[in-house]
Amino acid sequence: MLAGCNQQVAEAPDLILHGGTIYTGLDRLPPVEAVSVRGGRIVATGTSADILKTAGSATEKVDLAGTYLYPGFTDAHAHLYGIGERETSLDLDEVKSIAELVSVVGEAATALPAGQMLFGRGWIETHWPEARFPTRQDLDAVVSDRPVVLERADGHAIVTNTAALKAAGIDGKPKSQPQGGRIEVDAAGLPTGMLIDNAMGALAVLQTTPSEAQIDATYEKGAAREISLGWTGVHSMSVAGSHVPRINALSDAGKLNLRIYNAIDGADFDNGVFGETADKMVTTKAVKLYMDGALGSRGALLNEPYSDRPDTSGLMIAQEEPTLALMKKAYDQNIQVCFHAIGDKGNELVLDWMQRTFD
Repeated sequence: MLAGCNQQVAEAPDLILHGGTIYTGLDRLPPVEAVSVRGGRIVATGTSADILKTAGSATEKVDLAGTYLYPGFTDAHAHLYGIGERETSLDLDEVKSIAELVSVVGEAATALPAGQMLFGRGWIETHWPEARFPTRQDLDAVVSDRPVVLERADGHAIVTNTAALKAAGIDGKPKSQPQGGRIEVDAAGLPTGMLIDNAMGALAVLQTTPSEAQIDATYEKGAAREISLGWTGVHSMSVAGSHVPRINALSDAGKLNLRIYNAIDGADFDNGVFGETADKMVTTKAVKLYMDGALGSRGALLNEPYSDRPDTSGLMIAQEEPTLALMKKAYDQNIQVCFHAIGDKGNELVLDWMQRTFD
């Protein structure tokens, strides 16, 4: 915060930023000209003349030269590990059509060793000219000799080729649908390659357990990406409980350079390491739960069927009794509960469950 600081500096600050317009973020405290910092904390704000008087021989002075300074921007909802994964896998964020997706995937596959799975993430079909989801047939046309797994930008859907479906045991018409998930099928009842929400769990058999070094590298790349966009802090969602000690150690070693607030994935709540680092750069004090999916993949839980998919009203991912029990456990431990809820029905249920927990 740039507000509420002691204006009288008893010791010389480490840093003074002056000569600009410094936005405090509070209506009661208008913009100021200068700010001083000691020990990583803001200690005073005021005019350039007043703040510069507090400088010592070792104080670093930065002249803003009439530019603007703002409190650090915080990304209030991100998946830091997922961002790092995107940076280390096939990034599909800029793909503009299914035709381009197929071309990019085919080219990427040629660079991999024979049989190695191809993983990519970040695609979103909303504005594609084909106006549809990609299918396994699209992917099979360029890669059929190995599994291809491509995660949608929202993380709530995956498209795979036939090899990946077969490796996951999805071969032929699905006998049933998973709770909280959907295996999309075509007019003949065969899988299209699209797996929605909990149906993505079938692909766990294709995953390998990353080493600690790989986990560290992924978080470092995720943090570097956030910093490159101007974020100084991030609220990281759905964090694996076992990752928290790694995040803490990386932060303590100065390898992340972000203020991080972790929300442990609900399925991993009992393995969560809650608390904060000594310098308070990493705080783990929340749990992330999922009520439904996303609108784009038709997984958000609605009161009425989707206008373009009258066969579905979305997906209810959470199961009532175990989720209420977990919410009560978090409440009793003073752990914040963060809920993913997109659809109107999903939000109604979350509000009802929260009220029941508080009561």
